[in-house]
Amino acid sequence: MNKTIKGACLVAATALLPLSQAAMAGEVNISGWINEGMTYYDDGVGSDLVQVSDNGTTLGSRITFSGTQELPNSGLTAGFEVILEPKANNTPLIFSNQSESVGLPPNATRGPFSDSTGHDITVLGNSINIGGSFGKLTVGLQSMPTDNIAVLEDPSLTLWSSISPVFRANGFTIQGLGAGAGNTVWGDFMNCLGTPGLRGIGGIGIDCNGIYRQGVRYDLPAFGPVTVAIGYANDDVYDISAKYKGDMGGLKSQLAIGYSINQDAGTGGSEAQTFQLQGGLMDPGTGIFGTMAYQMEDMDANAGVLDANHGDSTDAWWLKVGIKKAFNTLGDTSIAFQYGSYNDQYFDTGASNITGSEVTRMGFEINQYFGSGFILYGVWEQLDLDVSCVNAAMCNAHYGQAEELNTFTAGMTYFF
Repeated sequence: MNKTIKGACLVAATALLPLSQAAMAGEVNISGWINEGMTYYDDGVGSDLVQVSDNGTTLGSRITFSGTQELPNSGLTAGFEVILEPKANNTPLIFSNQSESVGLPPNATRGPFSDSTGHDITVLGNSINIGGSFGKLTVGLQSMPTDNIAVLEDPSLTLWSSISPVFRANGFTIQGLGAGAGNTVWGDFMNCLGTPGLRGIGGIGIDCNGIYRQGVRYDLPAFGPVTVAIGYANDDVYDISAKYKGDMGGLKSQLAIGYSINQDAGTGGSEAQTFQLQGGLMDPGTGIFGTMAYQMEDMDANAGVLDANHGDSTDAWWLKVGIKKAFNTLGDTSIAFQYGSYNDQYFDTGASNITGSEVTRMGFEINQYFGSGFILYGVWEQLDLDVSCVNAAMCNAHYGQAEELNTFTAGMTYFF
């Protein structure tokens, strides 16, 4: 649902413009959602209840300002998009851990709009576009073609409760590790080779080019139900995607595939490639649905970038199946099960001699929709770790007693 600012509100926004420009100003739409939750965790040693801005940057709270207007005598349109994120710095996502569930993440500073509760307003996107029969060209801080390739192709739209990346508690300490273990948080075993900043500090597992980047994106004209986009972003990141959305044999069908190459993926001038896909099906009659995401990454690194025992390729997959139907008069109810496997995504410090790893993830969720404007949901998830090393005895001593991490999140999302 969108709200439109017109008339008097635009007068203030265009007060400093020449009259001819102000008269051409188009409509400004405001849309978005607020997504908040409470998470209870049990890491095998301790447990607690914390408040979170739920489910990461992708689906956390956001406010979008957008607009479009026709350009006179040209057959073209121009538009813009500005996305703001009100978020809590005390959310236990990528950087926080059990002892930092309140306050700022390690080494972080408060933004200009932060308050004593650790909340910030940050700019997620800021872009301008021009479109016509040739397609659309967008310049600025934006969602690039392979952003969310393994996230959004879920015809059930049960996105706010769970998606393929691991956001909830991936920065939590893994309990039960031996004193010599070189990797200590769950994100250390779900790193992204192709995304600087997500490697070695706590990763998300899938959607590894899933960040807004400063760049140029070109969306080709649609080929029926198929759309194609190509992009270039700072620094030396190229990507291409293709998406299909339509009806196959009476089933709602979605498919997205994307490939990105980062020619400066990290220390030492390494190059990384990321391939991702996701497909989803839903039967409108029964409400039964399923979606599966897959990602493979490969890195070509200069000497010294990766530990000698670190693999230069990773893969991960994630599956969700369930049913979404109006079981009551309130709206649709969704019940779903998820399972994922994130393989060889460790970042070896050199101390642990790891040769392979797997983080398995499973969960169960319930969503209750109230029309199209409000969702209540509950999600249980469990993370489990399996590690192999050069020295099996040392590996067992370091990682053999790793505890499972269980989380339960109760959240709500309001759309506007």
